[in-house]
Amino acid sequence: MSASITLIGALSPEYLDQFITWMHKHRLSGKNQWLSHNANQVSVAQITLNDVACDEAVIRTELLVLSNDTGIDHIYQSTQLDIKTPGVAVFDMDSTLIKAEVMDELAVEAGIGEQVAAVTASAMRGEIDFVESFQQRLALLNGLSSDVMEGVYQRIQPMEGIATLMSVLHHYGWHTAILSGGFTYFADKVQAAYGMTEVHANVLEIKNNVLTGKYLGDIVDGERKKWLLTRIVEQQHVAWSQTIACGDGANDLLMLNHAALGVALHAKPLVRERAPCPMNNLGLEGILYLLGMSSTDIAAF
Repeated sequence: MSASITLIGALSPEYLDQFITWMHKHRLSGKNQWLSHNANQVSVAQITLNDVACDEAVIRTELLVLSNDTGIDHIYQSTQLDIKTPGVAVFDMDSTLIKAEVMDELAVEAGIGEQVAAVTASAMRGEIDFVESFQQRLALLNGLSSDVMEGVYQRIQPMEGIATLMSVLHHYGWHTAILSGGFTYFADKVQAAYGMTEVHANVLEIKNNVLTGKYLGDIVDGERKKWLLTRIVEQQHVAWSQTIACGDGANDLLMLNHAALGVALHAKPLVRERAPCPMNNLGLEGILYLLGMSSTDIAAF
């Protein structure tokens, strides 16, 4: 299906006209429609491009500059997925499905919150190796009572739009999975809350109700997320043209660039630069607009 550009933010008809002029200068043309138009609120317009030859890398780079300059998301998609055809959608958990980094929250309980949060942020920005930082941070939690985990989960807020997105995807028969560098204790609860199909996350080693600072099994890092996405797609016999990946950190980049629609949600600068579809101005429901749904369509769920 045709390529498109979606604008999300404080979007006026006047700016849309300016952007159409920008497109013409770059020899791009297409048909635009408002998917959501609310004065003084986040609006969404999608332009379905005519079949014209363009350098996608150059267009993405220039659209990111416009996004940064205006505060309006300018999101290029090389193809349009069909929401009504079942596919596979995979999601990072921390700071994607939930508004927290669970490792950091556990560190707060251990009294080392700031120390661990600084390492987490560096890893998510891609400044240090995820696996090495994961092992170092987890080791610092040695001796923490596992009894604190339920309280941590209870104070974590879900990402905006999660319930709506999952309702729509499941209505149309999509297979949804959590691929998380966090922990199964929390991922299992998120899965149960929103009816997601499967979970892959790190398993904490717990002995006598105490965290040992170690883990069991394979670490779910960037390479494993990509491998898991590939395996799920093969198992479900789904076309790659019907795949979605969403995350925010550097360890999500491989799966974001592997899926047909790779959404970097509220992502770090490095991830925004390297991911196909960086989106800042909406929560998870923004993915539905990228799939061509209007606010009226979404409200029906």
